Amino acid sequence: MKTIAAFDVDGTLTWTDSFMLFLRYYSGRTKFFLNLIRLIPSFTLYGLKIIDRDTAKNHLLTVFFAGEDFEHYRAKAQEFAKKAYSIIYRKDGLAAVSGHQNIGDEVALVSASLADYLEFWAADLGVKHVIATRLEVKEGKLTGKMDGPNCRAEIKLQEIRKHFPDYEIVAAYGDSRGDKEMLEAAKTPFYRKLVSEPRFSKKTRNDLYFGNLMEGE
Repeated sequence: MKTIAAFDVDGTLTWTDSFMLFLRYYSGRTKFFLNLIRLIPSFTLYGLKIIDRDTAKNHLLTVFFAGEDFEHYRAKAQEFAKKAYSIIYRKDGLAAVSGHQNIGDEVALVSASLADYLEFWAADLGVKHVIATRLEVKEGKLTGKMDGPNCRAEIKLQEIRKHFPDYEIVAAYGDSRGDKEMLEAAKTPFYRKLVSEPRFSKKTRNDLYFGNLMEGE
């Protein structure tokens, strides 16, 4: 039987959230924090369960990306992948990816994060498959909405089954409720198994968001 190993990304292969970090990189420090202030009403409505997660995420994407040129966005996604993942990856995570590749398993990154920068990182890792959230593009511009579902929870498993109908999920790696269905479907689930991170990760995280490490080029 053909086999696939599915890896969540944020908090599993990385020790911090790459989605928020990409927003920081794309916008620059000042605009990033101003946009978060603009989003306080949406965050509040979500916290009160008046709007659902996908609606809140679309609000966030609209604030950060509506009307942005797609080619510029893709270029920034490539820059980000090259710059950020060398800082935020987990060593044991990449070792697990390599281990599955070495024994002939297909490997897929399966994430609610954005496919555009994940695809560049996956290529660097020799990973051919990325199942992730995508942004809608019309006439070369981002609309600020998701194109399709937010890739989390049951959607992760549905998308794996859709793209790999004849594969056994031989292993799955995750760290949150959003990975539950994928983990339950795997022959061998690994929940929060990957834990390596920099000794000074708190300082590094602060530098990423408040310092100059994630300033766009």
